Amino acid sequence: DIAAMLREIGVALVEASQPVQVVEQRLLDIAARYTTQPVQAAVLPTMLFIQIGTTAYEMDGSAQPSGQMNMAAGADEVATLAAAGAITPTAAVAAVKAARNLPPRFGVLATIGGYALTSVGFGMVIQPTWKALLAHLFLGLVVGVIVQIARPFPNLAPILPTLSALVVTLLATWFVADVAKDGLLRVISPALIATLPGMALVIGAIELAGARIISGSSRVVYGLAQMGLLIYGVVLAEKIAGQVPVQQSSSTMGAWSLYVAIVVIAVGLYIYLSAPPGSLIWLLLVIGVSMLVQNVAGLVLNTAHSGFLAAAIAIPLAILASKIKGAPASGVLELAAFWSLVPGQLTFMSLSRSASGDFDNIANLSVAAAAITSIALGTLVGWTLVRTFRNDPQRPSAAVPLAAWT
Repeated sequence: DIAAMLREIGVALVEASQPVQVVEQRLLDIAARYTTQPVQAAVLPTMLFIQIGTTAYEMDGSAQPSGQMNMAAGADEVATLAAAGAITPTAAVAAVKAARNLPPRFGVLATIGGYALTSVGFGMVIQPTWKALLAHLFLGLVVGVIVQIARPFPNLAPILPTLSALVVTLLATWFVADVAKDGLLRVISPALIATLPGMALVIGAIELAGARIISGSSRVVYGLAQMGLLIYGVVLAEKIAGQVPVQQSSSTMGAWSLYVAIVVIAVGLYIYLSAPPGSLIWLLLVIGVSMLVQNVAGLVLNTAHSGFLAAAIAIPLAILASKIKGAPASGVLELAAFWSLVPGQLTFMSLSRSASGDFDNIANLSVAAAAITSIALGTLVGWTLVRTFRNDPQRPSAAVPLAAWT
């Protein structure tokens, strides 16, 4: 029963986009509450191995990350109870299975609307112009529909990035050409947030920095493959519809647009990612701190490196805020922080420019890599600080991570 509990919790945490070293350590903390036998754990992005003593073995595969915050909240709450020894293994297994099977909190139309709102919010961050708002809303609705149609059909997942990028680029070229003249990639990137692999790239970088070579490298390769599929869709659409000449950008909204964008992104993610009831104000807090710190840090540091300070502050804030009564689980707030920090749009824009032959912008590739690395290191620093200075001492564990495997 203990091995089965560790298996279920581990798989759920991996599906909630937790880096493997974090999952591994949480499993070891849990194991120490339930057994004195030696425990070995090896966590990979798609596979998990558990051994207790010499008799109990568990192995299971994980699905693609769900991204649903209500699932992440359920899995995190069970893991927290188990780490305190406050739940039986049988009850923990049942609770985690129930959390993994949770449907989206909102209906299909509301979820599509939430996705479109999120697209508008990110659009206001990278292209805060009045005439771009309707374009971001329109393209966000289109991709939201595509994502919802593909959800019941997992076999469509490999072509979803290419299809989304192709459709969005064609529509942007044909129907919102005036806005696209401000910069086509600035128009289509916010609408493609669901298919941008920024999360995989950052988590992979975190795992590589934590010496989890197999896990980290496989995530990075997966992220680059997804990025390649997206870029192919953009390039194919440009061949079909022709390129939109870049002209002088239209007038911007002003500095206040960032604060409005934070609210719009928080509301959009609350709906689209099925955040738990009562968590909106906490999402707003974490997203606001993440984006404002990154914005202020960008005034002093290079833009690519401002993510380090933002992540180093946002991750401890997410973990500590989850301790407050009424706050959602730390996994939910960490997901919110990742969504507000992950520079997938920057990477996508840089690589697309290079693929289209704009080699004057090839330097943006190094900027994107630096941004991903800075957020990964900031996240590691944040987790390390919280774990070092937290006040809840753990019972000594006989568990051993199989770090060499991961």
